[in-house]
Amino acid sequence: MRVILLLLALAAPSPQAGLQGPSRTGWEAIQNGEAEKAASAFREALSANPRDALSQAGAGVAAHLLGREDEALRSLKKALELNPDLSYASYMLGQVAYAQGDLDLAIRSLERALKASPGSRTLAAQIEQWKKEAALHDTFVQRPGARFTILFEGPAQKAVADRVNAVLEQAYVRIGRTLNEYPPETITAILYTKQQFRDITRSPSWAAGVYDGRIRIPVQGALRDPGELDRVVTHEYVHAVLHSLAPRGVPTWLNEGLATYFEPGDHAWLTQRLRTANPIPLRMLEESFDRLDGEDALVAYAESCVAARVLVERLGPSFPTFLQYVGNGTSVDQALLLFNISPDDIQREWSRRAGTK
Repeated sequence: MRVILLLLALAAPSPQAGLQGPSRTGWEAIQNGEAEKAASAFREALSANPRDALSQAGAGVAAHLLGREDEALRSLKKALELNPDLSYASYMLGQVAYAQGDLDLAIRSLERALKASPGSRTLAAQIEQWKKEAALHDTFVQRPGARFTILFEGPAQKAVADRVNAVLEQAYVRIGRTLNEYPPETITAILYTKQQFRDITRSPSWAAGVYDGRIRIPVQGALRDPGELDRVVTHEYVHAVLHSLAPRGVPTWLNEGLATYFEPGDHAWLTQRLRTANPIPLRMLEESFDRLDGEDALVAYAESCVAARVLVERLGPSFPTFLQYVGNGTSVDQALLLFNISPDDIQREWSRRAGTK
């Protein structure tokens, strides 16, 4: 929602000012976080007037909130064709393009938005950051593939790139078999030095990898501990699968819990960590773990893994369908009830296994 708030802040006057009918309804729904309602309203508005740039932009924003990025790109581009001065459409197009791996379009779109808001330090800083990333990636070697494209620095990282690709291919089969999901789009994995990774991702010091539409991993010295490399690669790949299967609405504890659950190797560390940890209520793990320090982050991952395991075991072959419900906006509790499973029972089982009683 941070992206949407900044987007709306760029609009002067606000998008719905002076609008009537379904287009106004759509923008108000976006401000209220009601993506489905917004998408429906903009469809109605565009059926009456396909050349309404504001409704095209709104349809793009709604599609983004619903995780339909290709649709979002089309609508936002159309909006800018109709009205090149829609700064919030330019900003949103930049964000969606970046998530899709099109850095060139992302930078050009934000530069267009900056012309309308020349005093925006936030936009200027984002453009500068993306330009640095693009310049770095221009020096990388690309290992293209049908399912995975690997970017890495050069010959010194080729062996690591080969292993990353092999791990991804194995995960594609193993996790796809369990979740019945095989991402149709080519996934890009970018291999960095540790310093490059921190500079590009701005992630917490404890982070071993990031998925933000692309898999990003620091691999300096990675082959000294190939098991750890395999773990991190698999973990980030699970995030990519979940983004494909349920692009919105998945709470962080479930997203990170599943990524940890599917990691290769044993989870002995998990039991040990929970035995000595101060428990964190699961409701406190709905949002990003980035705010946590290293110790609390480990507890959060451990508790989330336990919760994910409980759900996988209770739902069995229905688990992928459960995820689709959650990804379509159904809450976890409501989705469980659709399978005649009591959320209270799940909570009690999680508390018992995680030792949070």
